[in-house]
Amino acid sequence: MYRAMLVDDEYMILEGLTQLIPWQELGFTIVKTARSAKEALEYLVDHRVEFILSDITMPEMSGLEMIEQIKQLDPAIEIMCLSGYQEFDYVREGMKLGIVDYLVKPVDRTELYEQVAHIKRLLDQKVQKDQHERAEAIHRWIQDELNDAEFLRLVPDPKQQVGPFTVLGIESDEATLARFVETLVSCHQEYYRLQQNRLVCVWIGDITQQEKQRLSQYEHLAIGETVSDWENVYESYEKIIQKEQLARFYPDLLPSRSGFTTGSIDEEFSFLAFNKSLMIGDYHTIQHELEHIFDEVIQKQLPPEDTKFIAFLIFNDLLRQFPAQIMEFYDDMIQHIRMSDTVYQLRTLLEETLIALYHKKTKKVFSEVTQSIISLTKARYQEELTLKLIADELHLNVVYIGQVFKKEMQVTFAQYLNQVRIKKAQELLLNSNQNINEIADAIGYNNTTYFSKMFKKLTGLTPKEFREHYQTIEYEFIEE
Repeated sequence: MYRAMLVDDEYMILEGLTQLIPWQELGFTIVKTARSAKEALEYLVDHRVEFILSDITMPEMSGLEMIEQIKQLDPAIEIMCLSGYQEFDYVREGMKLGIVDYLVKPVDRTELYEQVAHIKRLLDQKVQKDQHERAEAIHRWIQDELNDAEFLRLVPDPKQQVGPFTVLGIESDEATLARFVETLVSCHQEYYRLQQNRLVCVWIGDITQQEKQRLSQYEHLAIGETVSDWENVYESYEKIIQKEQLARFYPDLLPSRSGFTTGSIDEEFSFLAFNKSLMIGDYHTIQHELEHIFDEVIQKQLPPEDTKFIAFLIFNDLLRQFPAQIMEFYDDMIQHIRMSDTVYQLRTLLEETLIALYHKKTKKVFSEVTQSIISLTKARYQEELTLKLIADELHLNVVYIGQVFKKEMQVTFAQYLNQVRIKKAQELLLNSNQNINEIADAIGYNNTTYFSKMFKKLTGLTPKEFREHYQTIEYEFIEE
């Protein structure tokens, strides 16, 4: 039901309008009748409506003045005016301000019915468009393609902008997904994207025990890692993808307690610091974060199935950062994880993988398309480079090369471009005397604040912190 407000200084007209047509049947609930423009505006400060039917001439403040202020408060409100025969100049002005239409007094029942039905169709179309745009924005968010301005439009509530954020994903039948949507709505979670048999939700805020219990009824629900910054939501989504891959291809590695029923591994372990260390690229930093995770595993005395699950997630994070080297022994590694009997075997297995990555100088084997994108990016990262520009130069379809690149590199082109730039920034921070502004400009960022934000997003450190820390120790870089 859409919310409607009627505005007229004559009480009998207001009463008549409420009874003249079947508002509920047309999809509207009259939430307010106002006797003046001032009363209507005061109501709109704390309440929302989708449709207003108002007289155009009223004492104290005219309908035109009210419409102008309403459009400043909420441009999306649809407004229709009532006018007398001598008020067409006012009507023209109202049209300029954005009213949908007008009716001449005395109001004809059939005409009012038809006009309100027309308003309903306009609102339905707007809702459908908004839902599509919202779903696309959520998709871009979890794919790490949303900029600051787009995020603020998508999540306008300042309280929600600070998180924390957890991505939930579920593939199921239509009835189950409909029930899951009802659960999300009842928990005041509105940032979800439903497409065919799959739903992804960015849950904003902490998940209470009661909410966990409600979510535990969904057998195929996958829960990503909780992150504190909206920019890192893609990391949480990546855990969803890993779990779905595990469930699809290696179900024996998926622990029975991977959901909310008896506690989630994601609540106990954070892989975010390990992912940041991979982007830093220093062997000792990565090794330290790996040791930290396994120290926690040993301390908590996790059962074998949970430990294998953690090992798989770590291995997939390595794959995402070093796709060419890892793919050479991916299947063998999965088998080793499966066959490991103790936490110490798994720890040794991953430590040896790190050593192999450090010493291995692999010739990267990619398709010609991906190799061309890599070469162009490394040669021209200082420019305003886009996948569309590269596609045009290669005379290929931009969607096609984007899909090929993502499949082989495990990251989008935009993510890869940022990684290349930040890696170059790390080199300049350690091996030059250039200041932060000069380095930002040298690697293709014309905004120093954005550069610093991107650097911290990917590495967990500010450029200053990185320089101060790694200039004082021996930096042993693992080549991608």
